[in-house]
Amino acid sequence: MTEASREDRLKAALRFNALAAGSLAMVAALLLLAGQIPFPKTVAWPTLAASLIYFAYFTFFEHVYKSYHRPAGIALSQVGSLLITISIYYTGGIVSPLAFLYLAMLVSEAIYGLSNNFTVPVSAAGYLFVVGAQYSGFLPNPAVWSDVAYRSPAFVIVIAGLLVAYLFLTKSMSDQILKGLRARIEREAAERAAMSKKFSELDASAQIGALAHRIAHDMRAPLSSISGYVQMEMLREIPAERKAELEALSATVNSMTESLVCITRFGKVCDAPAERINAAEFFRQLLAIAAFSPLARGVKFVKKYSEDLDAWVSASRSDMQQAYFNIVKNALEATLNNSAGRTIEVSMRLTGGAQNEVEVVVADNGPGMPPELLKSLFRRNITTKQDGTGVGLVITRDILTRNDGYIEFRNRPEGGLEVITRLPAA
Repeated sequence: MTEASREDRLKAALRFNALAAGSLAMVAALLLLAGQIPFPKTVAWPTLAASLIYFAYFTFFEHVYKSYHRPAGIALSQVGSLLITISIYYTGGIVSPLAFLYLAMLVSEAIYGLSNNFTVPVSAAGYLFVVGAQYSGFLPNPAVWSDVAYRSPAFVIVIAGLLVAYLFLTKSMSDQILKGLRARIEREAAERAAMSKKFSELDASAQIGALAHRIAHDMRAPLSSISGYVQMEMLREIPAERKAELEALSATVNSMTESLVCITRFGKVCDAPAERINAAEFFRQLLAIAAFSPLARGVKFVKKYSEDLDAWVSASRSDMQQAYFNIVKNALEATLNNSAGRTIEVSMRLTGGAQNEVEVVVADNGPGMPPELLKSLFRRNITTKQDGTGVGLVITRDILTRNDGYIEFRNRPEGGLEVITRLPAA
C-alpha cells in the first residue's frame, strides 16, 4: 500500500469516526431531553454541544485536516473525555461500568496517530474529581447504589488507583505498539524502495542491452555498404597509394564488424586487449566510415588538428570504435534539424602533465543540452531524443572508463554541444 493510499484510508476512518460519535451524541441528547435516560435533562445540553462539534468536524473535515489535523484531533479527544466523565458521574462514579471508555479512547487515539500528553491527565483528573467529590459529599451521588462502595475508603483508593494506573499504562503500551508498527512500516517502505530501485536498475540494464543491439544493427548496414564499396574499388586499376588506403579502410571495417559481437554482449568484458593506436589515423578512418551513414548527408566534418599529429593512445581498438562511433552518431542526430548547415568538428591535442593524455573533442552545431540535464548526466537515464532511452551515454562512459578514459559534456558558447574525452597517451 502506498503512503497516499494509507493516508486516504486514515482520513476516511477519522471522518467516519466523527460522524459516528456525533450521531451517538445526538441520539443520547434527544433521549435525555425526552426523559428516556435517568440523567438530569441539563446533561443533554453539553451532549448536544459535543454532537454539534463532531458534526462540524465531519462537515469541514478537509479544511480542518489539512490545516489543523493534530490540534483538532486533540480537542475532540478532550470533548470525548468530558462526556465520559459526565457519564461516569451519573452512572455510579467509582463503580461506573463506563470507565472503560477512557481506555478505548486512548487506543483509538494511538491508532489514528493522535497520541498526546493531554488526554490521560485530563481523563485521570476528571475521574478522580468525580470519585473524590462523591466520596467527600462535595457533589451529590445520583447513583445511590454506589453508596455502599463509597463507604469503604480502601475500595475507593484501590479501584480509583487501578483505573488511573491503567490509563497511563494503556497510553504507554499503545504508544510502544504503534511506535513498533510505524518502525516496521518504515522498514518495509525502505525495503520496497530498495527493491524498486533494483528493478529500475534491471530495467535500465535491459534498456542498455536493447540499445546495444540497436547500435549493432545501425552499424551493420553502413559497414556492409562500405565493405562492398571498398571491395569493388580494390578490383579496379588504382594507384598503389590509393589501394593501401582502401586496404587500411577494409581492415578497419572488418575490425568494427567483429566488435559488434562485443556490443551485443554489453555487461560482459570482451577479450579485447589494449594496443598502441595512432589517434589521428584512427579518426581519419572512423570519420571516413561515418561519412557513409545516411545520417551524414549534408554534414561537414572539420578536423581541427594536424593529420600528422604524433598522438598515440593505449586502449582497446574495438572499445574505441564503439565509444567514438556512438559519440559521432549522437552528434549527427543532434544536427539533423539544423537548416543553417550541419557541422561536426573534431579537435585533438596532447594534454596533462608531461603530455600523458590525448584529448579528443567532438563538437556539433546542434541545439546543445539544457543545463539542468548536464548536471544530471550519468546519475539517471537522460536523453533529449523523443524515442531515446538515455543509456547510450552510460555505455560510452563505461567503455572509456574501462580503458582508463574520461568523458565530459559541455554546451558551446556559440551553440551546440562538445564532448570532451581523454585517454592515456602511449
